[in-house]
Amino acid sequence: DKAAKRRKKHLSVATSGDEPGDEPKALSECDVKSNIKSIPGVMTIRGCAYAGSKGVVWGPVKDMVHISHGPVGCGHYSWSQRRNYYVGLTGIDTFVTLQFTSDFQEKDIVFGGDKKLEQVIDEIEELFPLNNGISVQSECPIGLIGDDIEAVSRKKAKEHEKTIVPVRCEGFRGVSQSLGHHIANDAIRDWVFDKNEVEFETGPYDVNV
Repeated sequence: DKAAKRRKKHLSVATSGDEPGDEPKALSECDVKSNIKSIPGVMTIRGCAYAGSKGVVWGPVKDMVHISHGPVGCGHYSWSQRRNYYVGLTGIDTFVTLQFTSDFQEKDIVFGGDKKLEQVIDEIEELFPLNNGISVQSECPIGLIGDDIEAVSRKKAKEHEKTIVPVRCEGFRGVSQSLGHHIANDAIRDWVFDKNEVEFETGPYDVNV
């Protein structure tokens, strides 16, 4: 009964008329409430800020490695996103079917995960040197314990001469994934644009968006 009371606003039954032969009629309004804080066990949101960042914005970027910085659960949940229309050679020029995570354990929550993140970035550079950059997608515990992913990214970007983008997309930052879109786009603006000189030869069909 308790669950039914909570689920009541999230379930609607379409009506097609009261009597046989009546004209079908649709519900006049939708009672589903989505943009609210989630209640465990009740589907109240589309996804978190992390899901919006990693899955929607960074997911299609196939030539970069995307680290899920935090416990393995979020990384595993988001691993399947944006693998459609997959092209390229895995581990050479595309990395989207591989899952990279710092795999936080209890000791990392207690003592912090900056050193572990550095180790992960070093291992990625050793195993997959042809990547065109790395993004660090922070999960909820990272924001709670205060890991300095920006400092680690600056240090390792200089060390490896690669674009490394810290993304503060902890899931609790928004009640839906749309805030994650904004956070990820801001990270691209601040950490990717105008960082490297890019040679580009114009063509007759170019469109400036």
